[in-house]
Amino acid sequence: MEKKRHTSIFEKLLLVVGFLVLIIGYFFINRVFIAEGFEVSWGFLQTVFLWLLMVIFIILLAIGEDIKEGILLEQLDEIKKLKEAVLKRKK
Repeated sequence: MEKKRHTSIFEKLLLVVGFLVLIIGYFFINRVFIAEGFEVSWGFLQTVFLWLLMVIFIILLAIGEDIKEGILLEQLDEIKKLKEAVLKRKK
């Protein structure tokens, strides 16, 4: 039987921040591209690369949080089983 995991406040906040980074970053990059006359410059490429790095970092952070929660749930189950085993031995 698989237990359902509830999302934490941190994960919900991370989702909101991720969407904001995506939307606001895209909006500003689009404005800079239009302001430079639809030409690609080194500054523009650096900005796009840094924006993509931020997006990747947020995705990795969300994956790490999910893995951490999964490990904690497994450890909790293992501790419960150990407790039951110790209580059975005492009887």
